[in-house]
Amino acid sequence: MPSFSFSNRTHFCFVQEEKEFERNGNRLLMFDKNQRTIRISHSILGTKHYFYSMKNGLILGAFAVLSFGASAQTIILDEDFESGLPASYTIVDNDGLTPNAATAEFTEAWTLMTDPLDSSDTVMGSTSYFEPVGTADRWLITPPLALGAYGNFIYWDARSHDPSYPDDYQVLVSTTDTQLSSFTDVIGSVQQEYATWYSRSADLSSSGYQNQTIYVAFVNTTDDGFALYVDNIRVEVEDPVGINELNDISLSVYPNPVSNQLNIKTDASIELIEVVSLDGSVLTSSSENQMDVSSLTSGSYLVKVRTNQGIAVRPFVKM
Repeated sequence: MPSFSFSNRTHFCFVQEEKEFERNGNRLLMFDKNQRTIRISHSILGTKHYFYSMKNGLILGAFAVLSFGASAQTIILDEDFESGLPASYTIVDNDGLTPNAATAEFTEAWTLMTDPLDSSDTVMGSTSYFEPVGTADRWLITPPLALGAYGNFIYWDARSHDPSYPDDYQVLVSTTDTQLSSFTDVIGSVQQEYATWYSRSADLSSSGYQNQTIYVAFVNTTDDGFALYVDNIRVEVEDPVGINELNDISLSVYPNPVSNQLNIKTDASIELIEVVSLDGSVLTSSSENQMDVSSLTSGSYLVKVRTNQGIAVRPFVKM
């Protein structure tokens, strides 16, 4: 199972300090929750988080987060639920339990509602507080997602209602349909989600999902918690090196998939070759037309080739 990563899309909470500052000549900005799609090349985003108790009204602690990011994207799905729940989503109550009177507003397994921390925002909520006590099994399933050839990521925001009763959930994938039995792969599992909004992501390509159509399910699995909220579900194809801006140069890479030596063939004069991860990190480089990739872990990568005619990028798979 791939680990979750925390992105520069948004870090936000009930009480938040924001700053705008300069570093290395670049103007660096803080963005709030509803500006999550903005990215700045070579930027640093930082925010101070506060845990706020819904029951006691207490600020429990604070911490700072810094992260980096720069890329272009092709958007597959971008849903903030501000216009309601699209009919293409599927909701399943698989536990059949009755919400406690304190959570009676959760009329569906996942209910469209106003964010209790922000009256201007609409989110999806699911309760795990039942009468009698039980374990939630409540599904929110996306419409079909047609993925790209590589660099597929999913992002979402989530929080528990109360830090005293944090909720758990899983993120699963189906490659066929929305039947619950078809969701056989758990790509993420969160235990005791934060009570402040938190951005999470999962690398779908690293899990083997590319060039195919999938469904993603968010499943509340909490045993006697309170409530879980999910918002801003986004699926995109990342382009960490700006492929859409590169020159169309005749170039091929082989073998692909590759185990040890990757060969690059082009009529142009090669100046530099870089192997790049899907998050944009340069892993190795050379000026020769052969690259030793035997030390790379299995997965999807890009090879970026700088020539006298410009730059070309090609995907490859390390076996």
